[in-house]
Formats: sequence, C-alpha cells, structure tokens
Amino acid sequence: MISHEYRCIFIHIPKCAGTSIEHALGHFEGHEGRAGQDHRSIRMICQPRPSVVDIMQAENFKDFVRRIREQHRKQANPANGIMPSEKEYNSYFKFTIVRNPVERAYSWYKNALRDPIHQKNYGIDPNDSFDQFMRKFAGKGFLRPQTYWLKDYSGAIPMDFIGKFESLSKDYEFICKKLGIKDFYLPHKIEGQTSKEKKIEDRTIEFINRFYAEDFEEFGYSY
Repeated sequence: MISHEYRCIFIHIPKCAGTSIEHALGHFEGHEGRAGQDHRSIRMICQPRPSVVDIMQAENFKDFVRRIREQHRKQANPANGIMPSEKEYNSYFKFTIVRNPVERAYSWYKNALRDPIHQKNYGIDPNDSFDQFMRKFAGKGFLRPQTYWLKDYSGAIPMDFIGKFESLSKDYEFICKKLGIKDFYLPHKIEGQTSKEKKIEDRTIEFINRFYAEDFEEFGYSY
C-alpha cells in the first residue's frame, strides 16, 4: 500500500499482519467487503519503470504484466491503484513484515479451509491435509516466497525496514515513530492460526524448509 499521508510504502505479504497495519494507516477508509488489501509486490509499484533488459527475465516479466494489469483494472478498493511518482518512491519510507515460513504457510492453509470463496477461486479441496495442500500450492499465489514481494527488478530488496511477525508490537512501534504516529495501537483484524495448535508432520516441515530456503536465510529464521 502507498500512503501519501504518512509518506510510506508498505509491502503487504499475505498472513503477516498486513491487514491490521493497512487498517491502522487508513487504507480501508471508504471501503467495505472483500479485496481491500493491497498485495502488490515492489516490482509492481517501483519507479522508474523497468528497462527492457530487466523485463526479459521470466519473473520480472510476469510482475511487469501484473503491474500493467493492476493499473488498468477497476479496483474494489481504489487505494490499491495508487502509484507513487519517482520522487515519492525514492523518498517514502519503505517497510514490510515477514514471518516464519512454516507458520505463514500454516496460517494461509487454515484461512483457506474456512473460506469457501478462496476454495472456489483457487481450486482448494477443504479435505486436504496440510501436507497435501502445500505440495499442491507451494510457490503459487499467496504462497509465493516472501522474497517475491520484496525483490525489485535488479533482485535487490530496497526496504528501509523489515519487521517480523514474531516481534510485531516492538517493530510496529518503531514504524509508528518513523512515520510520526503517536498512537501505537494495532487493530487485530484477521484472526491468525498457529501451527502450535496441531503437530505438523516432519516431512511437511522438511518440504517447507527446502522450498522456502531463501526466506529462511534472508530473514534469519531457523530451519
């Protein structure tokens, strides 16, 4: 999301408390219902636009196409269509929140099981175990690696601050201070799910460790 009021760019990685942060920063003002979150990657909003050479890389090309599509589609939440100028992009405070890959994947799995619309849109079988779910959907849609949302066209991660879900209160307070927000209250908008409520099979954890190795290493999580 892009906030001109707070002069910031927040990259909302799914299942990392992003909906609560967007609510706190006023992203949902005037919006009701679904599809209010802004899940654009940094490649979809960065300035200036990428060069032809950059676009030729497969993942870059996909996000460039998404960038053009999102700019021209009618947004359920108009705030999701805001684009920064090059000056704004370079000067605004850019931040995100990341999460342990196992916990993030499990939270998305539990969210999908209780949402018939997600099941219909993504072809999710509500009877699938977590292991079955991950082997079908790892790397797709909201289960892309977290680095996908954060890498620009050069492969760099141009964030000014990367907070963690596991230290959310402390990190959100730091973000508020950077943005000049005096009220550190963070609304809890979507009830998360934790893997601690159920033992995950070792083979599933091993699969996630391998598949999301870059996330573990980039953000300092233990396998």
